Amino acid sequence: MLSFNKKIAFRIGLVSIVLAIAMGYLAWLQAFNAAEELNKGLTVQTSHQLMEKSGGFSGELNAFREEAAVTVKSLVRYGIFDVAEIYDANWQKLAQYGDAPSEIGHSMMGLHHPRPPGLKDTISDTQKLSDGRRVINTITPLNDNDKDAKIQIIGYLETLRIIPQWREVQLRDIALQTSIMVALAALLCGLILYPIIIALNRERDLKAIMLFRSNIQMMKSLGEAAAKRDAETGIHNYRVTLSAIRIAEALNLPFAEMAPVIIGSLLHDIGKIGIPDHILLKPAKLSPDEMEIMKTHVRHGEEIIRGRTLLQDAYPVVSAHHEKWDGSGYPRGLKGEDIPLPARIFAVADVFDALCSKRPYKEAFNYQTALEIIEKGCGAHFDPVVIDAFIPISKTIYEKIFQHDEDTIHDHLDQAINRYLKTLLS
Repeated sequence: MLSFNKKIAFRIGLVSIVLAIAMGYLAWLQAFNAAEELNKGLTVQTSHQLMEKSGGFSGELNAFREEAAVTVKSLVRYGIFDVAEIYDANWQKLAQYGDAPSEIGHSMMGLHHPRPPGLKDTISDTQKLSDGRRVINTITPLNDNDKDAKIQIIGYLETLRIIPQWREVQLRDIALQTSIMVALAALLCGLILYPIIIALNRERDLKAIMLFRSNIQMMKSLGEAAAKRDAETGIHNYRVTLSAIRIAEALNLPFAEMAPVIIGSLLHDIGKIGIPDHILLKPAKLSPDEMEIMKTHVRHGEEIIRGRTLLQDAYPVVSAHHEKWDGSGYPRGLKGEDIPLPARIFAVADVFDALCSKRPYKEAFNYQTALEIIEKGCGAHFDPVVIDAFIPISKTIYEKIFQHDEDTIHDHLDQAINRYLKTLLS
């Protein structure tokens, strides 16, 4: 995976190339549009000058045709247009001059010759000739003002301006130069911004790490506060969380689904904060009434984490870690796969830890005895699939978790949390 620095450098280069291509194309397009607008303006200006020169074309048709012939010849000879043609109001050709006669020339050049009836406004279009060159084709009406100041269309002026090869090369050079300038400008901006972006990202990473550590410490503290209500230290919380992680790994639980296992394990008994001491710390067996009060710690836990985005992932374990595979658990009597998988994983880790730990009401069991009790609960208390994953690693869990000191367990747990939760909690 590319580092952030390489990604930024790559993106700056990519943006520079894309901008250069886009702006080069726009510059080329704008140059052709400018040429078309220039030809259009010259055609319109020429039509006005023709009509104002001597009051416009007038007289009989033959005289009109003679005046038109002189006019188009002048327009082409002076280099204003390559082809000039004049039509009457009915689109009957009166005069033409240039390298390509009107109808035959349009056909030979591969041009569509528009003849819109009643044309009142100038139209212009750039088309590609059969030989690859481009030609600007413009048609504008010839208007004659009568005595009543009414506009009367007496004919049309059509001009063709072929863009020479040298001009096309020039336009491409302009587009290329524009592309190069834009690319250099984008790269220069990128080089100026690059160290700023890297510095800001480094600062963001440091803040993310601080936020991550703060979130983890907060969850650890909440879990430890609950655990210390009925234990000498909070180490039980860390052991059972690490055990649950190892079982989830043995089940090949997807990376994205590890958060409920870890956060839920850390906070599974957070609801015990709401249980009175005389029940929570009672060294003897609880009475039925006391047991019912003890069971309410699940509801207390749900209420504590509900609506809190950061803690919401703990819900599957907090709400269902006392459910049993056969449906005899509490608080909802869920059965089988209706119990969330994180809670089924945690149930095995929690009971195994309880069996292997010393409690006010019992001594710690050895590994073999604890494993036998777990196996007896398969299919009744525990999910058989989870048990199948747990048994092969149970000895390792016992030796590397229950036999290690608190600092080592902390280190191993922090490594697992860093691997699975860093992105989520940063």
